[in-house]
Amino acid sequence: MRISAIITILIVILLLPFSGVFGQKWYKAFPQESNPKYGIRDHWGVGAKASTDGIGLEAVKSISSRLNIRLGFSRLRIPYTLDTTLQGITLRAEADLKFRGINLTADYYLVKNWLHLSAGIMQNGQKYSVKVTPLSPFPYGDVDIPATELGTVEAIITPGIIFSPYVGLGFGNTLPVKHRFSFNFEIGTLYHGAPKFDLLATNMLSPMASENNIKAINSALAQFRWYPMVCFQVNYRIL
Repeated sequence: MRISAIITILIVILLLPFSGVFGQKWYKAFPQESNPKYGIRDHWGVGAKASTDGIGLEAVKSISSRLNIRLGFSRLRIPYTLDTTLQGITLRAEADLKFRGINLTADYYLVKNWLHLSAGIMQNGQKYSVKVTPLSPFPYGDVDIPATELGTVEAIITPGIIFSPYVGLGFGNTLPVKHRFSFNFEIGTLYHGAPKFDLLATNMLSPMASENNIKAINSALAQFRWYPMVCFQVNYRIL
């Protein structure tokens, strides 16, 4: 799914209250029940979120007055190209940062409606890659080696584990209680294990992708097992 499609979905969700689809104005409060029901058809909502794992949507269900369950996804791709000159050689670095995941999260409210602990699991599809390509010849003594013969080098980093546990602390409500809308701000961390690093190299640059180099870099990256999560969310209650 492209970013433009995700943004379009978010806009549609945010505009639904103004269209009258649900038959009530967005600012109208829900009637407060003395004994609220939490059946399968009660207390449902949707959320649009922006986080350090991308942009996404969530379906939210209240299980009780203190417990919400969320199922959602997020995705974002950031491509970036940089041309630079190093020791007289012009290089092109092409970075491709991919953030994506499917999450199942439970929110337990320590203080009703605004302070909650969150825990869950995410199918972690993050992938970072950088490909370096020489654009100019390499001077070697009296000979200039053409850029096409030098080859390329590509570094790829992926999570150590696919299914990553998550814990966090949230401020706000992931499902509105009295009104249609609510906001939630959440900070937490995702455990993705020791990152997996790989090197791919061609032609004369092939020795850079030696097994020893890959092992050394993996050893250096092994300490970065936790990924910081920050999320801002706008929620809309449907039922």
